[in-house]
Order: sequence, then C-alpha cells, then structure tokens
Amino acid sequence: MKKAVLFDLDNTLYAYEPAHNAGLEGAKKILKQEINLAYKKFDTLYELSKKEIYRELSGTASAHNKVLHFQRLIEKTHNTVDPRIVLKLYDAYWNNFLKKMKLRKGAMHVLKTLKKQNLKIAIVSDLTTHIQLRKLKKLKIDKYVDILVTSEEAGSEKPHAIMFLLTLNKLNLKPTEVFFVGDDLIKDMEGANSVGIDSVYLTKSKVKLANPDYRKPNYVIREITELLDLINSK
Repeated sequence: MKKAVLFDLDNTLYAYEPAHNAGLEGAKKILKQEINLAYKKFDTLYELSKKEIYRELSGTASAHNKVLHFQRLIEKTHNTVDPRIVLKLYDAYWNNFLKKMKLRKGAMHVLKTLKKQNLKIAIVSDLTTHIQLRKLKKLKIDKYVDILVTSEEAGSEKPHAIMFLLTLNKLNLKPTEVFFVGDDLIKDMEGANSVGIDSVYLTKSKVKLANPDYRKPNYVIREITELLDLINSK
C-alpha cells in the first residue's frame, strides 16, 4: 500500500516554458531601458552566459541560479559587475515568471484528493530552495505539500540517488511505499527506478525503452488525474 506520492515540480505540476519565457521578456525590457540592448543580442548573450555557468557548475543547484546567469551576462555587456542592474534583471525575471505560472489542469484536484486519502505529498526538485518555495506559494499548493527536497539541500541534482533517499528519510518511508511522478525520463524515471521507487511518467509521448533500462517508467499517464486511478488500484 502506498503511503506517499513524490512529485517533480517544474513541467510536472505546471508548465515551465511559458513562465520562463515571460521571465526572460521582463529581463529583456530592463536591459532595453538601461543600455538599449536589442532583444536578439540579449538572447545570444543570455544563452552563452547560461551555457558557461552550466558547464562550470554542472550537477549543482547553483547552475540554475538566474542571478549567476544575469551576472555573467552583465559582465559581458559592461566588462564589470553592476549589482544594481543584475538585481533588477533577477527581480524582473522572477516577478514575471511567477505571474505567468499556472497549475496544470487537474493538479489541484489530485493534491486535494491525496490529502483526503491521508497520503503524504513531497516535492523533489532541482533548483534552489528559496525559488521553489516561492513557486509553491504562488501556485497555492504549499498547504498540501508535506516535504520539499531540492538539489540545493541535497547537494546533487536528479537523477542522483541522494535526492530520492533524502526524501524517503524525511518521510520515514521505504521505496516500495511511494510513487514518484515526473516528466523527465533521465532525471525523474531513472532516478526513482535506481532506488526502487515506482516511477510514474507524465507525458503525451509514446515510451519505447528496453526492459532493463533504468529510464523505463513503471507506469505512464497522459493526464495527471490518471494518478488517482493508479493509486486506488494498488
């Protein structure tokens, strides 16, 4: 019998790309106002800066920290760090990102139903804790979440086992007592499968993987509400 459900957050409980794009648009407007930087030039410099940070900090939560991405970008445009502009870009990005966020259809119903059934709910997510906490509040799902584990807290990103083991430790549960729901075959499915957690792949795509592959999910659902039928069948 399952006692908890672990969820990835980004692209599982809400769509990441629309929010991310809105965040970047907000940042672009700031640099347009500040130094008249063309949007196309911004895109080029931002992608270059992000790739540099990812390469240097790969596997850590810091690699995703937008303040580092914007700091590197400003170092390219100004040949020095400008704290005022870096912080304006960071704030503009996240203010617009959070404003655009929208909970996946059916997600609130699923969370409420799980709580009514006395199942614990955990969020297991890469990125920094502060930002993920802000997302939980903005989506108004914070009161349904019992446990949050981020890669910042764990010290490594998914699919590293520590992300999942730390969550199980906080819940005081065994791998066989939980489901993990995510949208990424490597980070989510491989990570959960490697520690013996039943993995649930939320996707519209067809899944074709060989049996021994750690990325093969135990279950595939097309809509998040299908999770409830899955839980009730166990």
